[in-house]
Amino acid sequence: MRRFVFASLMCAIALTMAACGSTAVTTPTPESGNSTAEDGVLRVAALYDISTMDVSQTTDDYMVPMNVFDRLFESEVQPDGSTAVVSSLCESYTVSDDGLTYTFTLKDGIVFSNGSVLTASDVQYTFERLLTAGGVNDDIPLEVVGAEALQNGDADKLEGFSVIDDTHFTIALNTANAGFLAELTSPAMSVVDKETVEAAANFGMSCEDTVGTGPYKVTEWVVNDHFTLEYNDKYWGDAPSVKKAVVSIIPDPSTQNLMYQNGELDIIDLEALDSSIVESTYKTQYADKLIVSSRVGLTYFALNENNQYLSDVNVRKALQMAIDADSIVASIYAGNAIVENGIIPEGVWGFNKELARPAYDPDGAKALLADAGYADGEISFELSMDSSASSNLKLVYQTVQQNLQAIGINAEIKSYDESSWLDLRKSGEMDSFIATWTMDYNDPANIMYTFFGGTDKTRIRSLNYHDTEVMARVTAASGITDDAARMAEYQALEEKIVVDDAAWVPLLGSTHLFAIGDRVESFVPYWAGFSNFYVSDVTLKQ
Repeated sequence: MRRFVFASLMCAIALTMAACGSTAVTTPTPESGNSTAEDGVLRVAALYDISTMDVSQTTDDYMVPMNVFDRLFESEVQPDGSTAVVSSLCESYTVSDDGLTYTFTLKDGIVFSNGSVLTASDVQYTFERLLTAGGVNDDIPLEVVGAEALQNGDADKLEGFSVIDDTHFTIALNTANAGFLAELTSPAMSVVDKETVEAAANFGMSCEDTVGTGPYKVTEWVVNDHFTLEYNDKYWGDAPSVKKAVVSIIPDPSTQNLMYQNGELDIIDLEALDSSIVESTYKTQYADKLIVSSRVGLTYFALNENNQYLSDVNVRKALQMAIDADSIVASIYAGNAIVENGIIPEGVWGFNKELARPAYDPDGAKALLADAGYADGEISFELSMDSSASSNLKLVYQTVQQNLQAIGINAEIKSYDESSWLDLRKSGEMDSFIATWTMDYNDPANIMYTFFGGTDKTRIRSLNYHDTEVMARVTAASGITDDAARMAEYQALEEKIVVDDAAWVPLLGSTHLFAIGDRVESFVPYWAGFSNFYVSDVTLKQ
């Protein structure tokens, strides 16, 4: 899932906000409000507070949107580990013979937590707002007819979305998209209540305004302390086992570790813990409590092709050869990861295990630099890092820096607060960065199109890739309805981008581990390996 969060919404009000029924902003402590085991209450922790509950303004803070809102469809994990697109708010649909027009029928009688009835107009508003709200996810419904015109301010409504009546609507696409239904499972496509959003002074910053059709509602948010999810008694589906969940903000992974061992947390996300602790403690003392899931995504190294050095393809190929991904997996992740070879990660339809990843070869890298005319130590650039990066990712930065130093390249790591880091990325002026991407939906277009589907996308995510012909092919590939032909095209594009152009440095895909406490009967992580999860997928012992 996207790891680029717009935190600026918090800046103006974080100091004074006492959200959602709380009377004061408290100073967070490990014991804050949540440590006592209360029957039926799930106790979990997060490393940092949510910045907004507005799904259109975040790409990371999905714990609230996933549990409070619903989507037209969901990705459901099958017994064999694969995923299937299943209906949620949508009762049924049909597709025209040319694959361009979808006709949907909503389930009847669904209401939001405030009692308002869900209508097709709410779905239309959700699409239009996502395109115009200014978030990073505004490219998800971009293939709908008129989406670009609406986004650019040349239209005031989404031409391709037509409301027939309260429960029926059509969506027209510019080109056929074989992954369109999978796309609608993305958390970014969470359906909001039009009337509530339009009436809100600052939607997403108040519990009262965070109104959805999902199984939970937010009843309390104390900034930098905790937020609380409670069962929505107007929910249309089966009642979940967990009726209340308290998410404590515990920035220190070591503190979370102690809280879990003291029985104060029912589920702990082990991703932020030092791998040595995971190996020595959790895989021994708590081996029977481990829940293993694959993070369906990858950690990658992005290089700005507008940089005077990185514009040279031989320099970029040298960088690929200089990085010892096998060592990173072994030393930092203790083997709880795999080396990725391309753009489409393992676990996603279209993954090409035969793609030849550049082998680790520092001597070969030095030779390429010499051929490019660069003397030892001449090349230098900034390696920009989000200060909120996990401890493991920070170690990846340090290892990559050392690998580059070994071939005579000086990459200076500079840390930015989240907002500044995002602004620098959006400008297209960042020299390089390392990030982790988790898939939003199980289709290769989710990563191929998002990173290489146009110049705007490459400026932000893959840092100014220049081949516009390749970008056009990436965009067109979504419309190939024959699975074999579409896979062949994606694999050809991946070969061009990664191998020929060296525009992408694949690093690794990690295994995601959780540990459950004694009160938990069962827990199913989100299919893609998000740290965020559906609370309804947790069952507590009676």
